[in-house]
Amino acid sequence: MTKKIVSLCLIMTGLGLSSHGQSDSKKKSIDQIAQELSNPVSLTASLVLQGNYNLWGGSLEGAGDQTSSSLIFLPTLPFKLGKYNLTVRPSFPTAAAPYLDEQGEWELQRGFGDIAVMGIVGRATKTGLLYGIGPTVIAPTASSPRLGKEQWQVGPVVLAGILKKWGVLGVLWQHWWGVGNVPEGQNQVNIGTTQFFYWFSLQKGWQIGGSPIATANYINGVDTDFSIPLNIGLAKTLMVGNTPIKATVQGQYFATRPDQIGPSWGVFFQITPVINVPW
Repeated sequence: MTKKIVSLCLIMTGLGLSSHGQSDSKKKSIDQIAQELSNPVSLTASLVLQGNYNLWGGSLEGAGDQTSSSLIFLPTLPFKLGKYNLTVRPSFPTAAAPYLDEQGEWELQRGFGDIAVMGIVGRATKTGLLYGIGPTVIAPTASSPRLGKEQWQVGPVVLAGILKKWGVLGVLWQHWWGVGNVPEGQNQVNIGTTQFFYWFSLQKGWQIGGSPIATANYINGVDTDFSIPLNIGLAKTLMVGNTPIKATVQGQYFATRPDQIGPSWGVFFQITPVINVPW
């Protein structure tokens, strides 16, 4: 499945590249393109291939020896709506996550995860104010219960930030509630994420910053498991032929995690080629 996602990304990159590269990139500097790719509601279409590798820890015996990884395909498709932009971003994940089997031995579950779709209507004003709002939906498509929630999830997404020549600062908040039937032995989903993004221009397509995603899992509406990473990394936007591509790598340290088991350290990367869309 991972190979299929990578192949799909490469095929779409080859087919969709790039009138943007042939026309817009001649008018815009590499720093302007880097800034657009840091704006969640820009009119720049792109394909994101995102990966994570995490080392785990916790109170469970053997938790500190566990690792997890994921590879996610995230096409970003913008549409013009008068003064506003509509950004649609589906997410197609594959993952490998640790679990304890019936004999109490640690194993890795590999497979496809739940597909999510996020839509934001927003804009960046002339003063640099960045804002947006919309819905987010997750479908129970995981190949294993250990890689998904086995229930439909819906909720809101809210974006706020500031976009300037020196960089971008902002926050993207999402929340999901489970709807419909809940599988036996599971709680109805009540999960929120807050993604902070802070990228500062170093000129010539280089940026320094991060985009950590904090997670709050509201268990039974009483207890809450928090996972809060701290990220720092570098990004470089460059031209490959006529195609702008942004590459990002970040280190992650999890300041908090669930007590029993959760990620402690990690590496996060993204490869983002710009594509042309027919609308």
